[in-house]
Amino acid sequence: MIASPDASAVREFLARTQKRLTWIAAADGAGRGFLVATVLSIAISRAEPFSSWILYVAASLVCIATSVVLVRRRVPRASVEVERRLPECQNLIVTADELIDEPGRVPAYISERVFREAAQLTRTLDASRLFPANHAVMTAPFFAVMWIATIGLIVSLAPRPDGVSSSAQTESGIGAVEITVTPPAYSDRPSQRSVNPTRVTALAGSRITLSARANADSVSIETLTGRRALASVDRRTFTGVVIADADGFIAIEAHSIDGSASGRRLIGLSVIADGAPQVKATAPGRDLLLPDPNRSIDVVIEATDDLALASLALRYTKVSGSGEQFTFTEGVVPVQVTKVDDRTWRARGTLQLAGMALEAGDMVVYRGAATDRRPGAVAAESDAYIVEITAPGAVAAEGFAIDDERDRYALSQQMVVIKTERLIARAPSMPADSLLREAMTLAAEQRSVRAEFVFMMGGELAEEVLAAAGLGDLNEEAHIAADDEAIAGRIANQGRLALVLAIRSMSRANTALNRGDLTRALAAEKAALDQLERAFSRTRYILRALTQREQLDLSRRLTGELAGVTRSTRPLSPPELNPRVLAMRRVLASIAAAAANNEVGPAARISALAQEVLQIDPSAAVLQPIAAALDAAATASSDGQDARARTQLDRAATLLAEAVRAELTDAPRTRSEDASRLDGALVDALNRPGSR
Repeated sequence: MIASPDASAVREFLARTQKRLTWIAAADGAGRGFLVATVLSIAISRAEPFSSWILYVAASLVCIATSVVLVRRRVPRASVEVERRLPECQNLIVTADELIDEPGRVPAYISERVFREAAQLTRTLDASRLFPANHAVMTAPFFAVMWIATIGLIVSLAPRPDGVSSSAQTESGIGAVEITVTPPAYSDRPSQRSVNPTRVTALAGSRITLSARANADSVSIETLTGRRALASVDRRTFTGVVIADADGFIAIEAHSIDGSASGRRLIGLSVIADGAPQVKATAPGRDLLLPDPNRSIDVVIEATDDLALASLALRYTKVSGSGEQFTFTEGVVPVQVTKVDDRTWRARGTLQLAGMALEAGDMVVYRGAATDRRPGAVAAESDAYIVEITAPGAVAAEGFAIDDERDRYALSQQMVVIKTERLIARAPSMPADSLLREAMTLAAEQRSVRAEFVFMMGGELAEEVLAAAGLGDLNEEAHIAADDEAIAGRIANQGRLALVLAIRSMSRANTALNRGDLTRALAAEKAALDQLERAFSRTRYILRALTQREQLDLSRRLTGELAGVTRSTRPLSPPELNPRVLAMRRVLASIAAAAANNEVGPAARISALAQEVLQIDPSAAVLQPIAAALDAAATASSDGQDARARTQLDRAATLLAEAVRAELTDAPRTRSEDASRLDGALVDALNRPGSR
């Protein structure tokens, strides 16, 4: 043992420094351990239901102890750490530390000088300044408090073993409500579990399992589809299953032995629909016009889905024929599918036109089709594109509904007459059912022509126009022969009347064609064609204000008395009442009545108001926080917290008033008849000579 005073001073300094470094490292390790323990406790509470607080404390202490041990093992030697902080020591402290451990390594006079200079240096050093502990002193207690608060929060929110929550069993009789949402199997999504939620979000088709603890003889649930009782597992546990099919709510109600309601809990339900795949043909991605069919076209299609795709295909339809004889052939092109992931696929395929026996005028319509994993899902298709084979000098058609070749005609009344005459000529050699089928096809074309002229006239019915013209239903021809000047400039001018009569003749032709009476249909069609020719002749006026013989007297412009001129005084029709606004106003009135009487009201009544809000529109995002505020008020009222209940009621009333205000439309601005007359009299007075 070294008896030199200088060596003893150096050794004492290094011992003090080593202890300080050790406890600083231990405090730092404890802080890290508390942080890891906090995260671990949260993870355990989310993965498994609360069983015992001892589990959380034990797991946390293991983390803390492990962290302390690991950090302490990495504590550096005091002399090395001092040299690192003070490079000006020039390795003197490390040398003295080594000579203390191995005194015989060097001659005595050398060691004495090293100890003397090291002692002089250490007397000027302060370990607390060299190695401050502010960070460790602040971090460790902070994370310790956070860990304790986390454990306390988990314990307070978790259900007790006897089925009640950490707070006392509410007067409502309903304790902890555990919800387990099991998505459909095809979605590959995990189940989600929650305790006492205010709102549940589930994929359409999910199975929602409820487990409610209640001091009641029976418990029932109410949804948009109706009310039913939960099954009793034991004296205080009730379970049931709800299938998530639409936005709505789940109202849980406890009943006493006499059947009266003893408690109520409301849970909002948001259902996320499984969207159809989005399909797009990216190449060529446009219609093509080709001079010959000896081609091959590379097609690329892409598809995405919100969950997962099941199939992706390239489909085509071959359209061939002319006139009224079209042939449609469906087919599928083999494709090579590349899966970016389960939700994004890409496919490549080649349309081999040479093997489809295409001729000039034929076309191929192709599109992508994809399905997702939802059972019974209908394939979603992309936009369709066409590949048309045309003769030299031809123009590409927009589609295949109406052809643009010479023997492919646009629909018109003249064409309907021609087709009917052709059908009459072929009728003797046709079976009765085929004749009737083609006659009904002509009836559809006749209705299409009629619709065009009805649209031209603004959608007015023929009978209404005839009535406005003062004409009867049996004497149209007599009125057509009437003097056109007698009805010029009015709604009953002959051109407009001829259009009405043409439309009625088209209706008669349509009726006859549907019955297969071609002779009567042809007569009606020709009558309609004759009326159309009259309507569009150069001596008739359609929707004309004046005839050729009537002239405007421009000298009377801006003259006359304006005092008697007013706007129309027709009574305004009463506005339609919006049922949604009426329902929201009823709830708002109920809340206002409770506030006016300074009474919060029973919890069951407030919970019923929350359910009534959700019933207005379960999908409306603006109504969901209102229902949540009312449900919170009901819970506070059942716990005897009247002040908190009033606060939540005020919040619900404010949100509801804003929602009602957003639904209301601006009132129409109207002027009274007296005000209009006064304006006219003022203008007359200002126009008199000498008034200015």
